[in-house]
Amino acid sequence: MQKIPKYKALRIYFVAFLLYYLLISPVSSMLFVTNYPKFHEKIDLLKTDNDTLKNTININLSNQKDSINTTNSKDTLTSDYKKIITAPHETKLKRKRFMELESFFFELLSFAFALGFLFALPFKIYFKRKRKNKKIPAKLVRFCKKTMIYSPLINAGIVSIPFIITAVYMMNQLFISDIFENSLKRNVYTQYWIVFIFAGILTTMFVYYWHRHLMQTRYLEHVFSKEELRKRIYPGKGGKIKYKLLISSTMTTLLPLSIVLVYLYLSLSSLKDLNLKSFTQPEMQIIFGRYYHHFEADALKSFLESMNLYYITAPDTIFMFAGIIVGIIISLVYLIFFVYWSNYAIIIPVGELLKNMQNTTGGKLDNYSIVRTNDEIGELAENYNVMTEKLGAYISRIAKMNEELEEKVKQRTKKIEAQKQKIEMQKAEVEAQRDEIEQQRDYVIKQRDIVAHHKRAITDSIEYAGNIQRALLPPEELFNRYLKEYFILYKPKDIVSGDFYWLYKKKDNDKKLLIAAADCTGHGVPGAFLSMLGISYLNEIVIDKDEFNPATILNQLRDKIIKSLHQTGEAGKSKDGIDIALCSIDFENLIIEFSGAYNPLYIIRENIDDNLLHEYKDKADYIISNYGNSILIEIKADKIPIGISPKKMNTFSSKRFRLKKGDEIFLFSDGYVDQFGGSKRLKFLYKRFRESLAKMYGITMKEKQKKLEAIHSKWKGKEKQIDDILIIGIRI
Repeated sequence: MQKIPKYKALRIYFVAFLLYYLLISPVSSMLFVTNYPKFHEKIDLLKTDNDTLKNTININLSNQKDSINTTNSKDTLTSDYKKIITAPHETKLKRKRFMELESFFFELLSFAFALGFLFALPFKIYFKRKRKNKKIPAKLVRFCKKTMIYSPLINAGIVSIPFIITAVYMMNQLFISDIFENSLKRNVYTQYWIVFIFAGILTTMFVYYWHRHLMQTRYLEHVFSKEELRKRIYPGKGGKIKYKLLISSTMTTLLPLSIVLVYLYLSLSSLKDLNLKSFTQPEMQIIFGRYYHHFEADALKSFLESMNLYYITAPDTIFMFAGIIVGIIISLVYLIFFVYWSNYAIIIPVGELLKNMQNTTGGKLDNYSIVRTNDEIGELAENYNVMTEKLGAYISRIAKMNEELEEKVKQRTKKIEAQKQKIEMQKAEVEAQRDEIEQQRDYVIKQRDIVAHHKRAITDSIEYAGNIQRALLPPEELFNRYLKEYFILYKPKDIVSGDFYWLYKKKDNDKKLLIAAADCTGHGVPGAFLSMLGISYLNEIVIDKDEFNPATILNQLRDKIIKSLHQTGEAGKSKDGIDIALCSIDFENLIIEFSGAYNPLYIIRENIDDNLLHEYKDKADYIISNYGNSILIEIKADKIPIGISPKKMNTFSSKRFRLKKGDEIFLFSDGYVDQFGGSKRLKFLYKRFRESLAKMYGITMKEKQKKLEAIHSKWKGKEKQIDDILIIGIRI
């Protein structure tokens, strides 16, 4: 149990605003220093104009003293004179406005401190009473629990109040109220406003991340109970660790760079401010440096007149480097805090989780990990708590069973001791008990033999069921009769399979051939039962009802499966089904008609200038991919299962495609692409499957089967086969 901490609030505000003033003060000083010469020039110009205007007014007044119409002129000159007298006063008013702005911001700052103190007061009382082991009122506990998670945002909002109000006030003075008599003051005020907003955002982020760090690492376990902290207490969706690292990286890069750019911008001076009508040769040599001798003087003069170039004076260079050094020192303080908080947001939860895992490994199961964050680490801690809780319950049941077994052993031992005494007294009784024990031993051996016999019988039954299932599949002779070049890669996971293939042709001379590759729910015995049901219904629909349209066949097959399995779609009821790819191939007209339930159809042909593909490029059900020497056409299946579905029970659709000689057709289940393996134990996936098929275009189908088996074996490695595998390849 950690020591109960004190709740920190105003000290965070104080440090944040101290860093704010340390950051903004050098910038403000730089603004004053870089613009002081411009202000001084305007003041001197104003004094010169004022003296000239005063002398003019005095001369005019003396000349017009005895004039008849001197009243109006005198009034006009007097008003001009008053303007001159009041000009310095207006300048003082402008300076006063800046002081009033600082005073206004300080008042808002005091208000924010007071508001922050009021918000933090309940937490301070809560933690103080908890440290002194005093009773805490229920209302105070409820308040702390409701607002603790949101306290970083609330404190950040309180800190942002002075910045938002002051920024709006400054924006009103800049863009709405006309209080600036020249553009220079407006530009300086605008630059200060931008720096003020940037420093305000940084200060608000500083307060938010510090409060969030304290909330996650120090306060949570003292406000919420053990049961509450086993799960995530944060509302809404969880965040991502990558975003935290992205913010930390951005701050590390952007903040020092922004400071350098600000000081560099403030140090720039325009050549046009020199008010030089023409440049002498020494001046141009100073401006262009070593580049001066590489160009003609007239060209350089024209360039100077057409372009607004900038330079940095020697004093501005000194102030710039001084400001950059101070700004970077302050930014380093910010960065140290931000990096510290970002790292500890990961290190502390992960460290606790590792320690708890070590305790669990050592047999301690009553510990739990606090879910401090709302990201992947928080989710990991929550899942760890669920795991330890289930593991503890399981071990508790085992311990209870052991206690019951020990009690039975003790009772049995007492009986044996009593029997031993009787055995010593009565030898005949001992012999009878020995005979009884021998009978029990023989009975146990007999039971073992019976279990082994039943196990063997069940295995034999399953193997026999596998023979029956294989007998229902189309024989190889049927494929050899109807297809010239093909392969069937069929690898059941268990003795019996949930995958099956099916072939039918009405007559030997009939031009159409029906072929299907299907994947039933599950594998092993359950999948085998469903596959036998699927084969039977396909034969019934096609042979008995003489139906050859793939979409109609699948619609009827789905109705029969739903009816046979009594599927209603209710929760807890059967939802088994079949994923299938079914196509009808017309070898005479070279047309294939396809309909599928989740399983698509692949067609691979040689990559040549083919006009047959133009009509399929813009259709949604056809995806054409180029693999260099070959082209792969994917005909999509309908996202409808052969079975009950919570989605709308739409009818299956048929897609037609015009074939050409040399095309390779592939029907398959998902067992091949779902196999785990490789160096990172990942699924093989459809992308690798398509690339493998496309690269093997042109070789014989039997060689293609061997290569697919070799690729699967290499990918699987030491992993177990997770599902039945079925791939059918046909070359036209």
